[in-house]
Amino acid sequence: MNLLAYVHLRNIYGSTGAGRVARNIVEALHALGEDNLQILCDRTDRERIVPLVGAPWDGFTYHDFTLDTSKQQARWLLTDRPKAESWWPEAELVYCTMESYVPTKRAKSVVTLHDAAFFEEDALARNFARWRQSLKWRLMHGKLARRADMFHTVSQFSADRLAHFFPAMRDRLRVVHNGVTDVFFAPPTPEGEAGLAALGLADKRFILLPRGLAYRKNADLVLAAWPVLRERHPDLMLVIGSHCDPAYAARAKAMGDGILLTGFVSDAVLRSLYGAAQLTWVPSLYEGFGIPILESMACGTAVVSTDTSSIPEVAGGAALLVDPHDRDAHIDTIDHLLHDAGARTALIARGHARAQHFTWSRAAETLRGYMADLL
Repeated sequence: MNLLAYVHLRNIYGSTGAGRVARNIVEALHALGEDNLQILCDRTDRERIVPLVGAPWDGFTYHDFTLDTSKQQARWLLTDRPKAESWWPEAELVYCTMESYVPTKRAKSVVTLHDAAFFEEDALARNFARWRQSLKWRLMHGKLARRADMFHTVSQFSADRLAHFFPAMRDRLRVVHNGVTDVFFAPPTPEGEAGLAALGLADKRFILLPRGLAYRKNADLVLAAWPVLRERHPDLMLVIGSHCDPAYAARAKAMGDGILLTGFVSDAVLRSLYGAAQLTWVPSLYEGFGIPILESMACGTAVVSTDTSSIPEVAGGAALLVDPHDRDAHIDTIDHLLHDAGARTALIARGHARAQHFTWSRAAETLRGYMADLL
């Protein structure tokens, strides 16, 4: 098929979450080799990002617009113009790799929707930014519910919640689970081990919190639990990866040298961090999927997470799940695993087997099958 993928290129480099999914699913669709896959994008982003990400992105055919991504999206939402076929008349299917709207004339349209967090009561912090984004999301999702031919979402949980808020979508929702990037199934690399050493962690005992400090990631519980864990395990560090909300980052830094904020790191370094950690802690309040859980499992590291949202679906009995609001339960569960090597070993075995079921090639094959059914 002639497949035109609309990609927010600014989100595929040095990113986690939705940007990580967009990059991996497009690369996996390309690797299938069954379609004429071309990219619709912001020209400024293409010129800046493509040289950074390299293959296969430097070999794609691009159709780009000159407006900033946000302004182009607003134009599409408000005017339904220009149609996708204005860039590529032969396009048969337009695929928005994350929450976006691109109007079409004849081509079918597929949109990835990751979760319904902005419509949930307690998934996100209550502030002006959340209120403003929720209004935008309601406008967009309402239009998508009227116009898109199919929705790809990443868990049954997300499908159920999206259908709850937008019942008209229900019959067009298709669940395709995310995958785990190959690097996490492979042994650590010299680059990753060098990065671990550069962080001063090569010979340290630490817990890994891979996705930063934010309200949705349960930062308040983390910062309340950590002093107790540190008291019980004075030689233990808490290593926090990825991007952090500045207010939470400041609180963490004020707690002393037992906490290390790494910022964003490459997949090679992240692979080494997972592998060297005593365990991975994912105490999220809400997840549409939860890729770090499976990444950790693929690397052979036990996971402590929460029994909410999509996490039980993804973890599949291969992680220890506790109440996201019970600080003492998190402390006691982590303490138990740190003391019980046998329990960690059993979790590692179950987790590694679980992760094998989630690959990007499998996700791409399933998604493409749903796309082909539209034509």
